[in-house]
Amino acid sequence: MSNMILQCKESGDFQPHPEGIHPAVCVDVMDLGLVETDFQGQRNLKPKVKIIFESEAKTEDGRPCMVSKNFTASLHSKARLAEFLGKWRGRPVLLGETIDLGRLIVACCTLVISHQQNLAGKTYASIDAVSKPTRKVTPSGTYDPAAARQRYAERLARMAPAMPRANAPAPRPSVPQPVAAAPVTPSKSDAGATRTGQVAPSGPSRTGQEFDPEVGF
Repeated sequence: MSNMILQCKESGDFQPHPEGIHPAVCVDVMDLGLVETDFQGQRNLKPKVKIIFESEAKTEDGRPCMVSKNFTASLHSKARLAEFLGKWRGRPVLLGETIDLGRLIVACCTLVISHQQNLAGKTYASIDAVSKPTRKVTPSGTYDPAAARQRYAERLARMAPAMPRANAPAPRPSVPQPVAAAPVTPSKSDAGATRTGQVAPSGPSRTGQEFDPEVGF
């Protein structure tokens, strides 16, 4: 069969986000479903989310630069997501606090970005740090959440024969607005696992804290 011969090619003219310190705004939180992880030889399925940012930097053709970071959907005290959100808003996530991840969308921040190389030698942009915003960044409106989900679904479909995935999200090309992951709550009993079916709060939820209008969540 002719389609058994494959060639490794570059994926278009993609350029990674510039390095440095950049004011940015969150434009989407994608629920990636259960993703297989490999840690010290042990494989597990964990719920993952992708937080996508648009910065003030521009591509060579004038489009806003995008950068993203994936996390396990957990607010356990040792989870990377809890640490990231705490540094973003300038105060830690408290035990028992619920955060509606949908409120991250249009929240501003300051990102520190560096360039790294993957195993194939390709350069990508890494979000090394996040902090409270130094100024407000307004989304340009060019980001298409439905198209992003469609691309992710198509990528999963291409990977399916070689890497079976459980609970992979179905294509959602008709989604008109960003669809955020379910809110997550830190808990001693579940070690920070996502609580499925939990209803998102109608307003900012805090334990002994007030809503921070400077950040947005």
